[in-house]
Amino acid sequence: MSLTPNIIFDLDGTLADSAPSLCKAGNLLLSELDRPPIDVETYKGFIGKGLHKQVEQLLSYTGGVPQNTLEKHFELFCDLYNADPLSATHLYEGVDDALGYLKALPSRLAICTQKMEKPARVILKGLMIEHYFDGFAFGDSLPVMKPDPAMVNFSMEGFGSGPLIYVGDSETDSLTAKNAGAKFLLFSGGYRNSSIENLGHDAFFDHYLELGSLVNQILDDWN
Repeated sequence: MSLTPNIIFDLDGTLADSAPSLCKAGNLLLSELDRPPIDVETYKGFIGKGLHKQVEQLLSYTGGVPQNTLEKHFELFCDLYNADPLSATHLYEGVDDALGYLKALPSRLAICTQKMEKPARVILKGLMIEHYFDGFAFGDSLPVMKPDPAMVNFSMEGFGSGPLIYVGDSETDSLTAKNAGAKFLLFSGGYRNSSIENLGHDAFFDHYLELGSLVNQILDDWN
């Protein structure tokens, strides 16, 4: 009998292009410091290691972190971002159909993201995909973050055993999947800094129309 797979998804750069919203908040923060704005493509390079690191990298890139003020600027960034995490954020093409297909296999789906729960929930609800998921791990769920596999384990708490697949877009996701013992499917359209060839993965896809067949190939090999 086939086992029901557990499929874990990253959020930023994997299911949703949230960089425009994050960059908007970042530029509002920079304006408070009388620094010029940066473009979205540059900002994408800061995403993936958690919001605190994101703010630190933003400040370092634009002139340095003002002495003893990182926490203050982090809190200000959170206020600016939490005020509007959704309006400039959108799903990648085909995500809704792919999630519906995977859910119907059947499979158990979970979110594992560095994003804090409050804005992540707003995005998941606003983009109308929250209902697909049975488990969640957010950046403030545990005292550790990805690539610690505890994040993956937390996201699928209460799930039964089965093939483990992780879908993500970045170096952090690749290492998270490896640490969790999961097959890693790399979405090529996200925020990675490395080439596809230099980023460990079991398979990659350019469009969500391809995801279902990749999952089925893994399950066929598993069985």
